[in-house]
Formats: sequence, C-alpha cells, structure tokens
Amino acid sequence: MKKINKEAAGIFCRLLNRMGVKDYIKFTSEGFMPLVMEQIGTLINTPYGKAQLYSLAHYYEQNGDLMRDPEMVFIVVDNRKDERDYDSIGIYPQLFQQDNLGVYEESVCIENNAVTTYKPAWQEAHTAFANQWLRNINQQGFLK
Repeated sequence: MKKINKEAAGIFCRLLNRMGVKDYIKFTSEGFMPLVMEQIGTLINTPYGKAQLYSLAHYYEQNGDLMRDPEMVFIVVDNRKDERDYDSIGIYPQLFQQDNLGVYEESVCIENNAVTTYKPAWQEAHTAFANQWLRNINQQGFLK
C-alpha cells in the first residue's frame, strides 16, 4: 500500500497532536467548511503493524442531512518516539467519500479488524488526493 508523503504526514501529525487524547476534534478557518477529525473503530492489524483508523472530513448541511465534502479514512501505524518523528509513522488512505457526487471508494478492505486486500489504482489515487488535500488544509489556515 502507498502511504502519504512526508509533507502531508507532517500536516496530518499536527492535526493528530491537536486532537490529543480526544476521539474527535473540529477545526475552523474563516471562509471554509469546518474540518472534523475523528478516531474510529478499534485497532486493526496491517502488514506494517497495529493501526488506528481516523476519519478526516469537511461537512455541510443539506436538507437537514450532514454531507461529506469529502471524507477520507486513514489507516495510521504510529511508531513515533516523539511527535515530530514523521519517518516512523505510516499513514495510508483507506476510503474516499463525496456525498454530493455519490462517490464511495474503499481502496483498502478491512475485515475482522485486519487489512485483507486493497485496490492499488484506487489507493494510489486516494494517496495523491490526500497529499494535495492536506497541503490545502494547511494553506487554508486550519492549523493556525
């Protein structure tokens, strides 16, 4: 599986650090939809070690429903010794969802709390998107 690049991992880690021990955090930046990070599920087994799943999403409301625009779920294998040790964390996109377009793409399959298979083309495309999206999140001021 392909992991996000070092720059994107650094941004993701800064989001994680702000989350601390909470299961959920909402970030805001003037002029943009709120950004929500949430720890989901239990630990899963991966080829790279034990991992936690995190959802990262922008939401807006339409007809009383929350719409993801987009949501990505990431598999995070965190072996960092300190919070800036970006080489010891593996962050792998697992799912991409965009409600207003009806898109739901699960690029890494998880069954019985373990990674079973993945779709290389989708997972690579999700990784490229995540690299750019995390760069945008940083530039849009969500971490100020």
